[in-house]
Amino acid sequence: MTGHPCIVCGAESWITLYRGLVRCEACDFVRAAVLPSPEALADLYGAGYFQGDEYIDYLGDREVHRLNFRRRLERVTAVAGRLESVYEIGCAYGLWLQTAVERGIRAAGIDISAAAVRHAREALKLDASAGAFEEAPIAPGEFQAYCMWDTLEHLAHPERLVAKIAQLLPAGGWFFATTGDIGSSTARRQGQAWRMIHPPTHLQYFSGATVSRFLARHGLRTTHVESEPMARSLHGTLGGLRLFGRGPLRAAARLASVMVPDAVARRVRFTLDLGDIMLVCARKG
Repeated sequence: MTGHPCIVCGAESWITLYRGLVRCEACDFVRAAVLPSPEALADLYGAGYFQGDEYIDYLGDREVHRLNFRRRLERVTAVAGRLESVYEIGCAYGLWLQTAVERGIRAAGIDISAAAVRHAREALKLDASAGAFEEAPIAPGEFQAYCMWDTLEHLAHPERLVAKIAQLLPAGGWFFATTGDIGSSTARRQGQAWRMIHPPTHLQYFSGATVSRFLARHGLRTTHVESEPMARSLHGTLGGLRLFGRGPLRAAARLASVMVPDAVARRVRFTLDLGDIMLVCARKG
C-alpha cells in the first residue's frame, strides 16, 4: 500500500488518514494509499472522462473554461511578467493553449487523452501531442515556462515530471500549477467529505506548505501561492454535484437538473472561490 517514499520529504512513514488516503507523519503530505499503474491511469482518461465521468460536458462548457484561462493568464503574467513561450502538461482539448496563442505566446502541450489532443490539433490547429511528458522530445531552454492546470493531483508520480521540467527550464524560468489545497479551511472543515477527494483520479493532495517543499526539492522556488476563484456554469455545477455530491446536495442537484432547462443551465454562470484551489508560481534558481 505505501511502498513509495514521500515525494515531499523522502520519509517512508505513512499512516492512514481516511477514504483510501495516507498521510506522511514527517511532513503531513497526503496521497492515495494505492497508486495506479500507467496502464490503469491511461484507461481512466478516455473520452468518457470529459463526457460524464469527471466532467459532464467539457467542451460544452468551453466558454467557462476559456474565461478561467484568460483570468489565469492575467494572474501568472502579473507575477512572472510577459511570457514568450509556455508548455502545458495535461493540455486536454487545447483551450489554455488557444488562450495563450491568442495573446501572442508560443505554446505547445501534451496529454495522455488521444481524443482530446485530436481536437486540439485538428479543430484548433494547435501544437499538441498525445503521450507521456516524460518521453516528449523537448530541448533544454526551449520553453520559458511550463504549466499543469489541475493536473498534479492526477499523477501517480508527479516528482518524475517536475524533475524533467526543472532540467528543461532555463535559469529564471517558471513553473505554474493549480491544484486542490488540502490545507485550506474548506478542506479541513469538510474532512473526508471534501469534494476533491476521489481517488483513483485524484491521487496527490498538497497544501501550500507541502507543494512549496516538494518543488524546492527540484530546484524550483515558490514565489507566489494564492486561492484561485473559478468561473462555473450552472450546468457544470449541477453535474459535478450529481457525480460527487453527497446526501441532500446530490438529491437537490438531481432535482434541479430535471427542473432547469439544459439551455438555461448552460447560460447561467457565476464565479466562486471556496478557498480550496490554489494557484502556485515557482521559479528556477
